Amino acid sequence: MMKRLLIALMFVLSLVAVPALADTSSNYVVNQVYVDGMILSSNTIYVERGENQELVVYLTGTGVTTDVNIRAWIGGYEYDNVQVASAMFDIEDGVSYQKKLTLEFPTDLEADQEYTLYVEVYDDVDSVTYSGTIMVSKVRHSLEIQDVLVDSNVDAGDYTTATVRLENLGDKKEEDIKVTVSIPELGVEESTFLDELTNNEIDNEDEESSGDVSLTFQIPADAESGDYEVQVSVSYNKGYDSLEEATSISVASANVAETDALRLGFGILAVLIVILALILIVRR
Repeated sequence: MMKRLLIALMFVLSLVAVPALADTSSNYVVNQVYVDGMILSSNTIYVERGENQELVVYLTGTGVTTDVNIRAWIGGYEYDNVQVASAMFDIEDGVSYQKKLTLEFPTDLEADQEYTLYVEVYDDVDSVTYSGTIMVSKVRHSLEIQDVLVDSNVDAGDYTTATVRLENLGDKKEEDIKVTVSIPELGVEESTFLDELTNNEIDNEDEESSGDVSLTFQIPADAESGDYEVQVSVSYNKGYDSLEEATSISVASANVAETDALRLGFGILAVLIVILALILIVRR
């Protein structure tokens, strides 16, 4: 009786300790898979969204095969395919291998939600697949710049507007969010504040987890023609956290703008002269 119980206990422990494994290969054995230093097994692994996590796969050749790949991906994420693949490699009998991959976890993964991480080693004949559960840990303070909208072309001396859209992905409400737009090469800098972004707009319909601000500024009249970098910086959590984004704007100098205006004026004048000449001819 005790022997049967011991065998049953060992069987249960083997199921708990070993990660999900599908299919086999006669040419290689996957020894272990690590995610950010933790073993991919039946235990749930916590990861940070928006972070790059290192995956390390250890395998040993039990035969000779070529054109082997490793692929890792996340199941259950609805917005995109989150995956990474290794370069192709060959396996020799009796040789152990360590292969590293870096998988980027999206910033909009739902906190406290479980996802399945798959790691597959395969060639043109065989494949071995590991799977384990990951859970996204909560981040207290986390904002994301969703978009930056600026006029693509503007004349020197004119005013233009930049619109910055932000989303709160953290666990805490953010208040007094400072947004700064600058063009360092032109000495332009403008700042404004977004009052607040809640962490959960479902709890209060009057609050939003995303919002935008618009900043209007003037391009210097003596700015030369060319493309300039527009820098956007966001400061939040009482100034302890920040993020940056960059885009570009094309500026036409005042001389170019005046030349274009003169050309347009001469063009209109030429059309009027032709019309007047036709009228005189008709009257004759």
